[in-house]
Amino acid sequence: MSVKQFLFMSAAIAVVYLAADPGLPARAQISTQGQDMLPPPDTEAAVRSEFNSAVKKGTREAYERFIRRHPDHPLAEKARKALAKGEGK
Repeated sequence: MSVKQFLFMSAAIAVVYLAADPGLPARAQISTQGQDMLPPPDTEAAVRSEFNSAVKKGTREAYERFIRRHPDHPLAEKARKALAKGEGK
């Protein structure tokens, strides 16, 4: 699937979703070239949640997966330190 096809499908899904729920508050919608779309997700919250899941699992594999997915994020350094302390089983 090309990027153009993906973007078109994403926009179409968003339009269908919004059409199905017209009671959505106006402030939660963003107008982009006449199409209403939801605001982007909070990516920082998603990364923090993923890190917390790795900590909860407490396995070497979970920490290493987090580091691979987010190598430049400040929480990756915490994951590296946890591995260095031997926290990953």
